[in-house]
Amino acid sequence: MRKWLVVLLLLAATGYGLWDAMAAEKPNETSETEIGPEIGHAAPDLALPTLGGEPVKLSDWRGKAVVLNFWTSWCPPCKEEMPELEKFYKQHGHEVAVLAVHLTTRDTLDNAERFAKSRNLTLPVALDVRGEAFYHYRVQTIPTTYIIDPNGVIRKKIVGPVTAARLENATALFR
Repeated sequence: MRKWLVVLLLLAATGYGLWDAMAAEKPNETSETEIGPEIGHAAPDLALPTLGGEPVKLSDWRGKAVVLNFWTSWCPPCKEEMPELEKFYKQHGHEVAVLAVHLTTRDTLDNAERFAKSRNLTLPVALDVRGEAFYHYRVQTIPTTYIIDPNGVIRKKIVGPVTAARLENATALFR
C-alpha cells in the first residue's frame, strides 16, 4: 500500500511539473492589450515636446516600428551610444521611427540642447520635462531602449548602451 502511495505521488508530481512547464511556454494571449513597460504589453503612449518645440506623440507612429531610447547628458554610456543611435537613424529612419527621450527631470534643458548641438544630432530628441515618460516606462537604468513593433507592442528592452548593429538586428523583422 505504501509503494502505491509513493508511486501515485510521483505520478502526480510529474504530471503537475509537465502541466506547469507547458503553461509557462504558452504566451499570455491578453498581454498585448495591457498597457505597460513590459515586453508583450502595449507601449504607454507619450506626448512630449521636442528640442525644436514641436510636439511628438508615440501613437502617431503606429504602423511603424519605433526605437524609444531614454538618456541624459551626464550619463557616460548615453554619451557612448548617441553616435550609434544617430547612425541607425540616418540609415533606417525612413523605415523605423527613432525617439531619444531626454530625462529632463534628471538633467537640464540647457544640457540637452548643448549635448544635441555638440554632436550634430538630427534624430528627434523629446524632453520629459514633467517626468511622465520616466514614470510610465519605469526607467531605472539609463540608457534604456525599447523596441516597439508597428502595432505598438513592446518587443524588446535593452538596458545599457546600444549599437547601430544591435538596433538593426532588433528591428529587422519590422523593416
